[in-house]
Amino acid sequence: MEFHGPSAATASASPLRRPTLRVPAALAELRQSRIDLVGVASVEGGEMARYLLAAGFTNLVGHDQQPDLESLRRSHHLAHAGLNPEERSRRLEELLSGLSSLQLAGEYLLGVETSALIIPTQAWFLSPANAPLQALKDGGHPFYSLIQAYLDLAQGEVVGITGTHGKSTTSALVAALLSQTDRYPRVWLAGNDRRDRQALKEVAQDDGQGCLVLEISNRQLLQLERAPRVGCLTNVTPNHLDEHQGLVGYLATKRRIFELPGCEMAVRNGDDPLSLAGAELSSGIRQLRFAASQDRLDGLDGAFEEEGMLRLRWQGSLHTVMATKRVPLVGPHNLSNVRAALTVLAALAPPDPGRLDQAAQTLEGFRPLRHRTELVRQHGEVDYVDDLSSTTPQSTVAAVRGLRRTCILIAGGDDKGIDFSELAELVGGPVRMLVLLPGAGSERLAVEVTAGGHQMLIRRVEKLQEAVELATELAKSGETVLLSPACPGFFSAHYAEGGFRQAVRSVTSPRPQRAPE
Repeated sequence: MEFHGPSAATASASPLRRPTLRVPAALAELRQSRIDLVGVASVEGGEMARYLLAAGFTNLVGHDQQPDLESLRRSHHLAHAGLNPEERSRRLEELLSGLSSLQLAGEYLLGVETSALIIPTQAWFLSPANAPLQALKDGGHPFYSLIQAYLDLAQGEVVGITGTHGKSTTSALVAALLSQTDRYPRVWLAGNDRRDRQALKEVAQDDGQGCLVLEISNRQLLQLERAPRVGCLTNVTPNHLDEHQGLVGYLATKRRIFELPGCEMAVRNGDDPLSLAGAELSSGIRQLRFAASQDRLDGLDGAFEEEGMLRLRWQGSLHTVMATKRVPLVGPHNLSNVRAALTVLAALAPPDPGRLDQAAQTLEGFRPLRHRTELVRQHGEVDYVDDLSSTTPQSTVAAVRGLRRTCILIAGGDDKGIDFSELAELVGGPVRMLVLLPGAGSERLAVEVTAGGHQMLIRRVEKLQEAVELATELAKSGETVLLSPACPGFFSAHYAEGGFRQAVRSVTSPRPQRAPE
């Protein structure tokens, strides 16, 4: 996603001279060589193909596990939700016409060992069908990734944001804040949400004046060889433990954003012990903090709260940004995201009264990202909140507590093996009723709630539409119907027949029935 700063109008009147499309050193000699894109219908596969075709690469082989072309079209449509339908269709046709070969189903990965380079999606190693790729990687076959391409191509400023929770919102906040300063004529946000617009081709044309904000997942951190100059770790809670051989491995992966070559500035959460755990960072890295109170900044510069105000400590001075009540995002976890974003902003655009006033205006106008504690409807004095992106118990706990009112919670899905005890303790309190859809994670959550003596507060349904109908019947005036799965796999399991918004609309605004003839 591209943001334009205040100088955009001037830039349009006198266009900046941009260099031609740059090519990373790792790809420079491969324009006619076979390059295999694995998961070509995905955001990552589609964006790498768009860039490579524009850069003149002529032998791209696309692989996807979809069984046929129609299924590939549907998968591409879902994966590129940030594009309008016309652009999705245009990009897919450009992709299909530009590939030298497309290999689906039975031909998936056929001949991949003959490629000069393999570019997979970030989660490729989770699929059993990709076992041949793992063997090739273990044998030293060259691999490359979209996230590494961004870092190789960016000539201007690069900010990388990672963390278990809040990285999407924090990345969007940072991009929005930086786009309103006088420092960068162009700001790009490259996130991991299917609604984000990627900008690899545009970054490859930048003359060094732009700023790239990268949301970086734990899986992408494993694909990196060097770090962004500015790194931010929002928080760390247990997640993806099976992928990293436990919490120690997961934490080590997150710390890579500060420990890989290239990092010069580290922004960390003073309220989160795990974020601060581990060996000391290199002495050449400037450390910043954000925290709920100034004492937790540990003497470092950064954003904090005091007497209901967001403040910024910077080089011996204290600056007031705005009242916390003016922030439109719900919950303490989102205030933490705002503090993180303000700290990054100060690191790149040192605070002065004009910049802080503009930052306050930008924050006041910021709206929740899709599927992140997003108010989608108010009906009959009941709020309907979409928090689909909360796929861990901890993030659902944050969402429930951030509501500051009782709720009917719709949850469930697969099982990551993460502790449900804190979420279960909320049932019978702020969670007045729990509506569970099927899944191994749902069953384990139900066991925890039952152990706490609240099994009578559990309701089970099979479909998302049924869950919304039941929650609407159960909800009282002044309460919230909250969709927050607390488990992975909810989208793939329950959104095939329509999502939460559609279900809420159908329940709260039913179409009039036809009169009997």
